[in-house]
Amino acid sequence: GTLRPRRGAELKVMSAVEHKHPGHFVRGETLLEGHRINGDAGEEDWRTDTMVLTDENFSYALGSKGSTRKKLAKASGCIIEYVGRLACFCGDRKDRRRGKDYMKWLIAQRTGSVSVDTEDRDDVLAIDVPTDSVGFITGYRGESLRRIEAGSGTFCFTDGQGEDKEKRTERVLIFSHDELNRRKARRIIEDKIEEHKDINRRGPRGGGGGYRDRYDDRRGYDRRDYDRRDYDRRDYD
Repeated sequence: GTLRPRRGAELKVMSAVEHKHPGHFVRGETLLEGHRINGDAGEEDWRTDTMVLTDENFSYALGSKGSTRKKLAKASGCIIEYVGRLACFCGDRKDRRRGKDYMKWLIAQRTGSVSVDTEDRDDVLAIDVPTDSVGFITGYRGESLRRIEAGSGTFCFTDGQGEDKEKRTERVLIFSHDELNRRKARRIIEDKIEEHKDINRRGPRGGGGGYRDRYDDRRGYDRRDYDRRDYDRRDYD
């Protein structure tokens, strides 16, 4: 196979072995990689970077059956695997930068909101969402926004800068290495804004309310994807 699937398979095997035999591939904060045969070195800027995760951050960044890890990998275009408590980012320089940025922003959401300077980035779309519709877009405990991410291969969150008081809007940031995926997520969000406007015009039909739980609300967000029991079988079944 080509280099990318070979590296992905290698890290997946290392992850499984390290899980069963801690210390086999990880020494402190160092990933022990094997000797490369001729022709398997990759291009000059192709390498693996690592980031140490605390137990809390590991749980948060894993997700049920690896769902959060897979989401970040798909959005960033970077191979992301966890070997022990090391998050491994494999790819070229741009891939690794995106993967590490997305991971840092995800982890930062555990304790607060995240604001990103998007001016010089080529992997983001920003959409202004009416403040009244933000809760509808994100859904209860972020479930709606996670469905948008899953359906578009993106990583999305509300900008930590908060509401534009003049426009009465908040920015939702859509990240992906793939422009088509970013556009797809934007279309979904625009459709949901229109859906919410239609609901408001018709008036509530039973229940109502409940849309103000935010994607980065810590009430339940730490549990949004994670069940520790899923880790043992997340990729090995």
